[in-house]
Amino acid sequence: MENANYEEMSLFVDAVVATRQAIKHHFQQKLKETKSEVTYEMVQVLNVLWKKRKVNQQEIANAVQKGKASLTVIIDQLSQLNLVIRSEDPADRRNKIIRLTKEGLTYKRKFEPVMREFYASFNTGIPAQKIREVTGLLLKMAGHIRK
Repeated sequence: MENANYEEMSLFVDAVVATRQAIKHHFQQKLKETKSEVTYEMVQVLNVLWKKRKVNQQEIANAVQKGKASLTVIIDQLSQLNLVIRSEDPADRRNKIIRLTKEGLTYKRKFEPVMREFYASFNTGIPAQKIREVTGLLLKMAGHIRK
């Protein structure tokens, strides 16, 4: 099996970037429509925490591709909404551990219908098998890039 050439890979990367931008814009519109008190960036952080519940601030920064300074502002906003708590890492006081509050966990259940509607809004005419194939391909490529 032959590898894709430069032009094909360039088009592929452009398509991935365009898709990411379209998803972000579409999600921001859904948040606006639902008059949500959280932003797209806040949802990204919450999503990391919904998967792990307690995470080092640097891990969150890496996962959402934000600098520590930008992330600090987002975490402050989530704290003001009583969705997360920031504490020192007992093993290294320079590190901050971010945890979901009870309200943060409850917010996931409240927010889930918005997420379902969001995914359903652009998942039309694409078979589930194709989604699984593309997901596998993207994860495989990410693994090759990280090597």
